[in-house]
Amino acid sequence: MEKSSSSDQAKDVDYISKLPNDVLLVILSRLSTEEAIRTSVLSKRWKHVWKQLSNLIFDIPRIINSTELLDSLNRVDTLITKVINNHSGHLESCIINHIPYHGVTGMLNTWIQSLTCVKHTKVLTLANDFLCRNPTTKTFDIPTNSFSHPSLTSLSLSSYILRSSHPLINCSNLKTLKLVSITAPEVGVFNRVLASCPSLEVLVLNIICVNNKSGVPLKIENNILKVLHVQSMDYIDGIQVSATSLDILVIEDASFGKDGFFLRSPKLQFNRNFWVAGRFVPHISYNISKEENNIAHEEFMNNISRQFFRSVAIMAASMSVSVDLRDRTQVERLRQVLRLRTRKMMGLEIIFKEDNNDAPTEENNNSWHKKFWKENKNKDVFPSAEFRVKNVWMNNFSGSEEEFALVSCLIRHGAVVDKMMIKTSSYPTRKKLEIEAAVAKLEALQTEDERELTIHCF
Repeated sequence: MEKSSSSDQAKDVDYISKLPNDVLLVILSRLSTEEAIRTSVLSKRWKHVWKQLSNLIFDIPRIINSTELLDSLNRVDTLITKVINNHSGHLESCIINHIPYHGVTGMLNTWIQSLTCVKHTKVLTLANDFLCRNPTTKTFDIPTNSFSHPSLTSLSLSSYILRSSHPLINCSNLKTLKLVSITAPEVGVFNRVLASCPSLEVLVLNIICVNNKSGVPLKIENNILKVLHVQSMDYIDGIQVSATSLDILVIEDASFGKDGFFLRSPKLQFNRNFWVAGRFVPHISYNISKEENNIAHEEFMNNISRQFFRSVAIMAASMSVSVDLRDRTQVERLRQVLRLRTRKMMGLEIIFKEDNNDAPTEENNNSWHKKFWKENKNKDVFPSAEFRVKNVWMNNFSGSEEEFALVSCLIRHGAVVDKMMIKTSSYPTRKKLEIEAAVAKLEALQTEDERELTIHCF
C-alpha cells in the first residue's frame, strides 16, 4: 500500500478550517482586528470569515508610521474605510482611536455615518488622541445628530471639545453615555446634552468648563438613570441630581463644595457622604438590587470597580451599601463588591434594608443563608487578605441571624481596623437591649490581637 504524500498529510491536519463559522469567529474574536483580517489570505475558507465579526477595534496612533505620516495616514484611512464597508451585517461594537487630523479632514464623520446608519453599531467608542504626532493643530466639530440612530445604545467619547450640544441632540436612543476628558465653553452645553438623552441608564462624566462664570450648576434630571459616575468635574460650580431610579452614585473628584451638591434619589438613603470634616472624599453609594441582568451591577463590576478601586489608591475613599441579607442575589453581589477592594478604605457604611426585619419569606425558610455563611466562614468571603476598612457604620442593625453572620465575618477576618459603629437609637428600648446583647457577643469574637477594634452603639 502506497504511503500518502506529505501534502495529503498536511491537508488532513487542517481540522480548524473545517470548523463551523461560529467556532471560527470565536477564535478570531481573540485576535486584534488587524490579525483577524490577515487570516483572509490563509485560504478560500477563511477569506470572508472576518467580515462576520461583531466587534472591530481600530487603534490608528499605534499603527501609523510617524516618519511618513501623511502617506501612512492615507493608507490606514483607506484600509479602515474598506474594512467597514466590506464587513457583513451589523456590528455589536466598534472602537476607533484616532488623531485630530481625522476630524479636520471629515474622515471621522464618514466613519461615524457608516457605523451608525449602515452597520447599525450598538456600542460606539471614539477617542481623540491629541497627544499623537499630528499634521494639523486645527479643532473640528462633529455634525448635528451624529449619534441619534435608533440602533446606537451606548456611546463613549474621549478627549473632544464640544463647542455646542449639536452632536448629541435628539439622542433618546442612548442608554449609556460616557464623556471622558470632554471640554465645553460653559456648563449649559452639558446641560443641553443631558436633556437630549432622556433614556440614559448609565452616565459617566469627566468634564471641564473652560469659561464657566454663570454660577449655573450641572443639572441631571432623569428618572430612568441607574448609574451616575462622576470621575471629575473641573470649573463647575455644583451638581443637582434628581433621579428616582438611581442605584449607584460615584464621585471621585469635584471642584465644588458640599453646598454645591444636591441629590434627590429615594433609593440612596445614606448617612455618610462625600465630605468628611469639610474635606471631599471619593465615595461610592450603592443600593444593591436583586434585579436580574442588572445594568448597575454589571457597570460596577466591569468598569467602576476597575477605575475607582484601582485609581483611587489612597486610603481616603469610602463606600455606602444598602442590602437585604435575606435575598441571595443581593448577598452574593455584596460579596463581589467587597472582594474588589484590596487596599485599606477610610469608611464602609452598611444599611440593612428594613425588609430584613420582616417575617421570613419562602426563600428564607429554606435557610440558605445559614449554609451560605457557614460554608464560607473560613474561605472566599474576603478572598483578598489585604482588605481593610478603618471605620464601619451600620444602620438598621436588628441583630438578626443574617446580620450577625455578616458582622461576625468582618470581625473574624480582621477587616475592621479602628471602629465599628452600630446605630440602635431608632429602636424602642426593649429592642435596643436585644441588639446590645448581640453586640456584646460580637465583642467576644475578638482575639487579643484585635482588641484595638472598638464596637459602639449610638
